[in-house]
Amino acid sequence: MGRKRFKSKKVKKKKIFKIRYIIYLIIMYLGCNLTFNYLKDRQFKISNSSFLSFLLSDTNHVIKKEYNSSNIINGVFKLFTNIDITNPVSALDYNISSSNVKVEKKENDTYDNIGELEKVSKYVENPNPTVEHSEPLVYLYNSHQLENYSSNNNDIYNIEPNVMTTSYMLQEYLEDNGISTIVEEANINELLRVNGWSGTGAYKASKLLIEDAKEKNKTLKYFIDVHRDSVERKYTTIDIDGVSYARLYFVIGLENPDYKYNMDFATKLSDMINSEYKSLSKGILAKEGKNVNGVYNQNLDKNLLLIEFGGVDNTIDEVKNTAVIVAKKLSEYIKANENTSG
Repeated sequence: MGRKRFKSKKVKKKKIFKIRYIIYLIIMYLGCNLTFNYLKDRQFKISNSSFLSFLLSDTNHVIKKEYNSSNIINGVFKLFTNIDITNPVSALDYNISSSNVKVEKKENDTYDNIGELEKVSKYVENPNPTVEHSEPLVYLYNSHQLENYSSNNNDIYNIEPNVMTTSYMLQEYLEDNGISTIVEEANINELLRVNGWSGTGAYKASKLLIEDAKEKNKTLKYFIDVHRDSVERKYTTIDIDGVSYARLYFVIGLENPDYKYNMDFATKLSDMINSEYKSLSKGILAKEGKNVNGVYNQNLDKNLLLIEFGGVDNTIDEVKNTAVIVAKKLSEYIKANENTSG
């Protein structure tokens, strides 16, 4: 007679525990997902200027990640399992290295989509309108004021960051480096409407503002037209020492008879930036021909540059990180140049 086999109750209990654990995780996931989606759909009204003041404050409490429900839930899951549920191949132990790709821009720069941009972007007021900047050296402006950035980090607050936000941040950081700076606050889109100009007249409108600024501020020597690119995020973003930055592109119009002076300024500043922050600047993009401006008002001054800060998919936090670096290097350039000329 064979021995009677007994099934372990512990094994059975262990299987039941695993099933309960899985069911519990599913319930937790669904509960968190519903909660975060509910909160995300609720909009908290904060003005662009208030948000910008927050960015420029000393708290530095700027969102570094895109905090939506999927990211947070995935983060918790990854903490316990080391697996990214949005990327199943993360269960495998290998890495795919990215290569440096230089992008050839395909789009024109006519700025003829103002109507569409107005749906997702708006004029940004100066967060510090009463602050006076005596004897300014730098003039910042935005020929295309409605060029916007990703709102993924800020959509629950109804914030619409754009290139005007970049100009105000850059002004703040230049001032921190001892360089007096002003930002053009005139609404270029209103100027286009008053004159009956289409979006293609944006550089004609900014030309009037530059000339007016030069007339009113005789100390101005450096002029920066702040834009953003429209290519994909992978071409406009770079990680340096664990910090995500919006990459820079210097645009030079070859139809300016004296473009070599502007090219020299752009090259020197780009090289200064890349010497400490490798590949943060993509270098110089020289443009001429059909469907492009070709001058970009650079015939008004040898120290007038057009700089693209990141692209449409960059977060304002990445742009902020880059603005800090540009302000630092531009300040170094200006101080060295002023000491030499003085």
